[in-house]
Formats: sequence, structure tokens, C-alpha cells
Amino acid sequence: MRAVNCDGYSLIELLVGLSVSIMITMAALALMTTATTTQSRLDGKTVLSLEISRLLTWMESDIRRAGLCYQCGDTSPYHFKHSNRSHLLAIGGELDQSEGQCLRFSYQQTETYPTHSMGKDDAKGFRFDADSQAIEIYENHREIKNWSCESTYWRDISSHALKINYLTFSRDEQRTASGRVVTSLTIKLSAALRDKPSESETLSRTLVLVNTVNPS
Repeated sequence: MRAVNCDGYSLIELLVGLSVSIMITMAALALMTTATTTQSRLDGKTVLSLEISRLLTWMESDIRRAGLCYQCGDTSPYHFKHSNRSHLLAIGGELDQSEGQCLRFSYQQTETYPTHSMGKDDAKGFRFDADSQAIEIYENHREIKNWSCESTYWRDISSHALKINYLTFSRDEQRTASGRVVTSLTIKLSAALRDKPSESETLSRTLVLVNTVNPS
């Protein structure tokens, strides 16, 4: 019969094997940590991108209706009058201002008949609140006299997970060959995650309003 070696592993062999096992385990843990961190960063960027897109889409879809009035023509109560000119959008506190952080507009929300007056629910607006670093929407619970960028009738619509860096509105008005004025608006929004300020993103969208106005 052949003799069988029953001596087992030497101490050196055990130490070498243990060292290799520890190195493999540490490498695996490092890889898992890196993968988890990367996934967390990607999840954060996804949340940020989705939230910014949601806010822009919300504002864009509502602003597109600015000036809408059923068969009102140029007598629409949803136009801003300033220096014998009509505007569909008001930016900031002055009607001749073309860029700012507060936007007001209005449209006929429910009725399907001509009107010469604007209801309180027809008044709309979006603004940037620098103190809370949030985007707010105008909500009128009383009368239109409260419809201003300085009033307190505004509600936060941005996610609490986001810190809004800035929100700007830029209005451009161009006269067409027919003499009507077409209004376009560029919305620029920058935001970051509150728990990860380094994770930030900036997006902008330009929309052309469907309704037009007579320049005079």
C-alpha cells in the first residue's frame, strides 16, 4: 500500500492562504462600496433631473395658456396694459420689465363665453423665493388686488429634497407681418440636492405662446 501524507498544512501555508483570503475580501468590499456610492450618486442625479423636468413642464404647460379668452379679441381682460401696449406676461413689478424672477399671467380658466372681467381663479403666477430657495405658485383666496410678486399668496411647489439656486424668466416679443405680437418666454432653472449641494443641474426651455396681442 502507498503511504498517505497526513501532515496537513504548515503554519506558513495557513498564513499565506489567510492573507490571500483577506486581500480578496477587502477588494470585494471596496468594489461593493464603490458600486454603492456610484449607484447612490446616480440615483441622486436621477431624482434631481426628474424634479427639475417636472417643475419646468408644470410651468410651461400653464404659461402656454396665457391670455386665453373665449372670443374676447383685443378687449380681453387677460392682457396687461402699459404705455398703450398690451402684454401677455408680466415679469417682476414693472410691466416693461423683460427679465426677472417672478412671472404673472392670466387666462379664462373654465367659462366658454366672452368676458370683460377677470375672476380671482384666473390669476396665475410663478416666482423664485430666495429666502427658502424654492419655487412658488400664486394662489388667490380673496381678490385680484393681492395678485402681485410681493404678496404672501404664494405656495411652495418644489420638492423639499431640492434647493433651488435660481429661477429666471426672459420675455421676448416680436411683431409678425400681420402686425400681431408673438410672445416667447425662456425659463431657466438651476437646482441642487439639499443633502448633496455639489450635485446640481441647470436646464432652460423656451416656449412660444399660442395667443397673440395687438401692439397698440
